[in-house]
Amino acid sequence: MKLLLAWPQLNEAHVETIQQETGAVLLRPADKDELPELVEHAEVIFGYIKPELLIRAVRCRWMQIPFAGVEKVLAVPWGNPDMFLTNGSGIFGPNIAEHVIGMMLAFNRGLHIARDYQHKRQWRWDEPYPFRELTDSVVGILGFGDIGQHVAQRLAAFGCRIIGFRTQPRGDEQYVEAVYRLDEVDNHLDKLDYVVCALPHTNKTVGFLNRARLAKMPKHAVVINVGRGSLIPEEDLYEALSQGVIAGAGLDVLPEEPLPADSRLWDLPNLILSPHNSGYTPYHADRALEIFLDNWQSFIRVGRPHRNVIDPEKWY
Repeated sequence: MKLLLAWPQLNEAHVETIQQETGAVLLRPADKDELPELVEHAEVIFGYIKPELLIRAVRCRWMQIPFAGVEKVLAVPWGNPDMFLTNGSGIFGPNIAEHVIGMMLAFNRGLHIARDYQHKRQWRWDEPYPFRELTDSVVGILGFGDIGQHVAQRLAAFGCRIIGFRTQPRGDEQYVEAVYRLDEVDNHLDKLDYVVCALPHTNKTVGFLNRARLAKMPKHAVVINVGRGSLIPEEDLYEALSQGVIAGAGLDVLPEEPLPADSRLWDLPNLILSPHNSGYTPYHADRALEIFLDNWQSFIRVGRPHRNVIDPEKWY
């Protein structure tokens, strides 16, 4: 079995573990120019390659990517249309949950404004800022998968009341008062103090949190998006923030990345931006390898991976 390792975050200890656990013939590109040829020979790919190279992956039966987003991979033709695709769902829950809570606490305590004053060397606080606590806050989590559940677990310790939304509620979710179908969100927006967005990119989620839905939220509501930038139309968000329709937003993802220098979003005082880095964690490679090796055993035993298998029709 020829296994292409196409991920620079794998160190020599990871590679040695892969060799011992799989016994595969490892293909490792010396540089980016060698990668296209290796793609043509690979039967399994672990890592991430430029999507346009997948048309050359004619022998590849399974690709495991170490990230959650799959839209770019699904948007291009594959050399083997029957290839299995698995992703890194389950890797990023703890760190992205901390990123979400960090943004929420920053808004609650005005830390972003204090930082601005610090850079001006000013010891002051003379604006009527609505300091808040998470205590008894109602938090709606759009997308109650791995990330959403990690957010809920941590927010429960702050005394929050949590409502989850997902395509198909399971009935066994923890740390929530209730979990509703995603298409029921309009019935609950008016009572949410915070909305945390952890939805994948699909045909149904593009533009989901639009002008009309933002207007249904309380004026003190804060939106945090760590899912996909396509979820919130940029102009709708700008209007909601600049006109006081909602109190604030924290974005780690945007419709266009990097955010253009001339975007009006940069100047909004009630917006906190981070450059799509909520997924960064020192445990990334170790967690991704654990998923890959688990899937490898299934792939060898029954001819297909069993964990995080992507349905191309659903895009997740």
